[in-house]
Amino acid sequence: MTPSTGAVSEPSLVEMPKRIRATAPYFYRYQSAEHLDWLKPVILDNEIYMPLVRQLNDPMDGRPKLAPQTAEGLIMFMYNASANPTHSSAAQNRLVQTLAVNVRLHGTESLMRQAARVLYNHVEQYRVFSMSKRCDNMNLWATYAAVHTGYCLEFANEGPLFSQALDVIYRDSFPMDVNNREHRTGYFFFCKSRQWDNEEEVRLVGLPANSQTVRFDPRWLTRIILGKDMHADHENQIREWAQQRTPPLTVVKAYYDELYQVLRFR
Repeated sequence: MTPSTGAVSEPSLVEMPKRIRATAPYFYRYQSAEHLDWLKPVILDNEIYMPLVRQLNDPMDGRPKLAPQTAEGLIMFMYNASANPTHSSAAQNRLVQTLAVNVRLHGTESLMRQAARVLYNHVEQYRVFSMSKRCDNMNLWATYAAVHTGYCLEFANEGPLFSQALDVIYRDSFPMDVNNREHRTGYFFFCKSRQWDNEEEVRLVGLPANSQTVRFDPRWLTRIILGKDMHADHENQIREWAQQRTPPLTVVKAYYDELYQVLRFR
């Protein structure tokens, strides 16, 4: 049974974002060397840490903007979330009436805020590993690699792990209609505002129940690029770990080509 409250919302005229498998040959992860001990398990134990959505630096990341709902649409949403199909028709009608009273009492905006908070609390438990398609992105070296004092990991786009990497789509907000099942695909994990498009991001997304770390084949980590201004003690430690690894990890260092104003590696 469903409540007879009418239409739930206007259908979206904008095409819903679709997931796109990342096809770049290599992916790059920029990191600061402030906590250098975090790098050791990556090099020697072949493990990467998957941050939670709530640890990401963009407060909109992974949290879709909800499409406005009419009172009828909100009642429909709450009914579908709480109705028990084994209850009698009379009990279900009473539920509809109770929900209608609550909507009138609290208002749609207040209840939509509650719905958004419940959704965001859920998606914030997912894990996201972000990478870029380029290793010479000056903005990423400055922002994520502590102004060229950090490092950049190079992963080959190979194997079952990285075959799950998807491109991030940069576009204007696509509001999620809570009453539209097609909007519950998790597309929002791979959508970001256009202001982030210079990052050329690809990402892996893990389920909440998964471990905080993921193991990978050591052959998939092909290089580590040291920032052009990395401190000597950090560089020495990384080179030592790289030599201990099987197979040994190639280490290169970035430098700035003043004539062409680009980063190069040697």
